[in-house]
Amino acid sequence: MTKLFVGLALGLMGLKAIAVLTASMALKDLAIDMTLMACMLVTYACAIFMSPSLSVATLLASDDPAVEAENEARYCEKCDCIKPEHYHHCSVCQRCVSHMDHHCPWTSNCVGLRTKKVFILFLFYTSASCLFSATILMGSKSLFASFITVLSFGIGGLLGGYGCFHLYLLAQGKTTLDFLAGRQGNGLGFWCNFQVYFGTEWWLYPVPVLPPSVRLGLVMRSDDERAGLNVT
Repeated sequence: MTKLFVGLALGLMGLKAIAVLTASMALKDLAIDMTLMACMLVTYACAIFMSPSLSVATLLASDDPAVEAENEARYCEKCDCIKPEHYHHCSVCQRCVSHMDHHCPWTSNCVGLRTKKVFILFLFYTSASCLFSATILMGSKSLFASFITVLSFGIGGLLGGYGCFHLYLLAQGKTTLDFLAGRQGNGLGFWCNFQVYFGTEWWLYPVPVLPPSVRLGLVMRSDDERAGLNVT
């Protein structure tokens, strides 16, 4: 079923591309639109194909004593294995995911420790791409272009708002699951939580490249320890 959502998303992207490429516009506007669309497609591919976290087996094989100390008595009966701290079982993926936020049907993948950055980037790049396309297509006499304009404004506004919601959750140190369950955040503030997922090198913030701590699955510590964690 989730593959249908992916197909629908790609179909909508294709329709928007056709509307833009067949419209009469300045070369500069076309270049900007194609750049935003490329960023949207790259981050979407990352959100689909990137593993949301290290597997439990890989994590348990770690030689890091800090990680070993955290692998205590939680057990996942569905996976029939130890469930480390901050791991949550996804009933769709049928696996345990670190810092799981939610399972996204539009990417057919979980939003977790290793996919949160690319998912947020995808939301904002898609929003920017849709809103920019809608702006340059406004006033077109083509019925198809007018339809894409309205659709792009709607999708762009919706995903932009959803992206802001995820930044709010990031500031609170919560996942969507925490928010729905009414749990408290970790109290570390926006910047510390942002750097956990995006790193400290600002020029890499808009690029779907993960900081080493996330790429290696080492952001496993308690909130007190994370407050002093070097996340570069």
